[in-house]
Amino acid sequence: MISSKKEIKLILENGKHYSGKYLKFIYLKDIENQNYFQLLISIPKKKIKLAVNRNKIKRRIKAFYYLRKNIKDSSLSVIILYKYFKPVKYVKLEKDLLLFENLN
Repeated sequence: MISSKKEIKLILENGKHYSGKYLKFIYLKDIENQNYFQLLISIPKKKIKLAVNRNKIKRRIKAFYYLRKNIKDSSLSVIILYKYFKPVKYVKLEKDLLLFENLN
C-alpha cells in the first residue's frame, strides 16, 4: 500500500491517467529502483456514505489484485479513485480493472 505523502504527491503530479466507468486510475511506472507493486484505493465519503460499503468496495478491488500473481513483480504504483455514486458488484469493478490491466 502507498502511505507516504511524498509518494502520493509524486504519482499525482507525474502519473498518467486512465478513467473507466466506475474507477479512475492514476499510475506511474518505474519509480526509483522499485521492483514491486504499490496500490492506494480512495473511496470518497461524499459518494459512498456508509463505511461498510466503502470497505466492501476496497476488499473487492484488493481481491482482484491478490489473485494476480504477475502483478506483484511489476514496478507499478497505482492510485484508484472510486467515482460512482452507488456500490457496484465485483463483476462490474473487474471489467474496469481488466481494461486498465490490459492497457499496461
